[in-house]
Amino acid sequence: MSNSEQRMSTETALELLTNQQRRQILRRVADTPDGTTVDQLTQHLRGADSFHPNGNGSVEHRRIELHHVHLPKLQEASVIEYDTGQGTVRRGREFQEVLDLLKAIDDHREDIPPSVS
Repeated sequence: MSNSEQRMSTETALELLTNQQRRQILRRVADTPDGTTVDQLTQHLRGADSFHPNGNGSVEHRRIELHHVHLPKLQEASVIEYDTGQGTVRRGREFQEVLDLLKAIDDHREDIPPSVS
């Protein structure tokens, strides 16, 4: 099969974007073209929690969640390349496609008029 036949489904991309932390990871990786580290992602997510009054996730809890849940899920979908030995995260083959979908969602949400009952 060629790469074009192995493209990620829209359903998979949307499922990845349902989680706020994964959206934040994608935005952070987009802002760091040379890659980032798990430590930097942990701090970035911790900073994002400061906007929530009950942002009670400890740094260690956040790191564990990244390592065991979010980064493997994004890596499995080829959105990122995650080197567990060095703790680095880089853009994967499907990164731009998922990021473009995230941007479209963000752009659309800003343009949504108040709902009419």
